[in-house]
Amino acid sequence: MELYQLKTFVRIADEGSLTRAAEQLFTSQPAISAQLKALEEELGVTLFTRTSRGMQLTDKGRVLYEQARETLQAAARLKTEALALQQELVGEVKIGVHTDFDFVRVGELHRRLAERHPRIQPHFVQSMSSLILPDIRRGQLDAGFFFGPCTSADLLPTALAGVPMRIVGPAEWGPRITPATLQQLAAMSWVYTSQTCPFYALAQRLLANEAGDLHTVAYVDSEDAVRELIRAGAGLSLLREDDARRMAGQGDAVIWPGDGPTIELGFAVHHQRSAEPLIRAVREVIVDMWGDIDVDAEAANR
Repeated sequence: MELYQLKTFVRIADEGSLTRAAEQLFTSQPAISAQLKALEEELGVTLFTRTSRGMQLTDKGRVLYEQARETLQAAARLKTEALALQQELVGEVKIGVHTDFDFVRVGELHRRLAERHPRIQPHFVQSMSSLILPDIRRGQLDAGFFFGPCTSADLLPTALAGVPMRIVGPAEWGPRITPATLQQLAAMSWVYTSQTCPFYALAQRLLANEAGDLHTVAYVDSEDAVRELIRAGAGLSLLREDDARRMAGQGDAVIWPGDGPTIELGFAVHHQRSAEPLIRAVREVIVDMWGDIDVDAEAANR
C-alpha cells in the first residue's frame, strides 16, 4: 500500500467523481481507476459503489476513509517535522560545572538554549576544575566551566569574568581577623583545597611571603566543604566574594577587610570540536550571557 493510493482514495471520496478526482490530482481517470482497483484488491474490501450520483463510499469504505485521512495527516506531520529538523539542532551536550550552579547561571543558560534551540538537551555534570578540563580533552564532557588558567593547547577557553575572592573565617574569630595583617592571618589555622584545585595556587601566591609552613587543619575538594568547615570554626579559607558576603550576612563567617585576589572564570571546549554545530551553539549562548566575545575570531587565534 502506497501513500499515493490513499491520497487517491480520499480524493475520490471527497469529490464523489473519478473525473474531478483526476483533475485535482493532475492525472488521468484511467490512472486513478487503476490505483483504486489495486488498493481494493490489496485491502480485500470494496470501497465505492458507482451510482447515478457518482462514487459513493460503502459502509466499510467509510470506516477506512477516516483511517486513510488520519494516515495522510500523520504523513504530512512527519514531513513537516523532517523539514524543520533540517534547520534545527538536536542532541545532548554534557557541560561540566565546577561551582554553584546559580553562580554560573545554569538556569539562564538552560532558558536561553530552550528559546534558541529547543531540541538541544543540556546535561549539567557537577565536577571540579581539575577534572573538567581533562574530561573535555578525553571527550567525556563536551564543554565545561572552570576557574584559573587553561594551559592545554588542544582546548579552546573563553574568558568569562574575573571573580573577586576574599579571606573568610569563622564568625567567632571576628575580633582576631578584622584587625589582623596578612602575616598574622597566615599564622592562623587554614582550610585548604587540594593541590589540583586552582584555589590552592591562588592561596599559595597570596600567602607565600607571609609564613613558612601554614597550619592547615583540613584539605577539601569542594566549596561546600570549605563553607561547612568555616561554619564549624575550623579555620580560614578563600571564598568567592559573593559567597563570602552571603555567609557573613547569615552570621556564619567574618570577612577580612583587606583586599583579596581575583581568579578567572572560564568556559572551555575542545578546539577540534569547536565548530561542531551543537557545541558552537552552546558557546554562542555563553558568550551572549557573559560578554561581547567574538567566537570566530577567538577560534581563529588559537
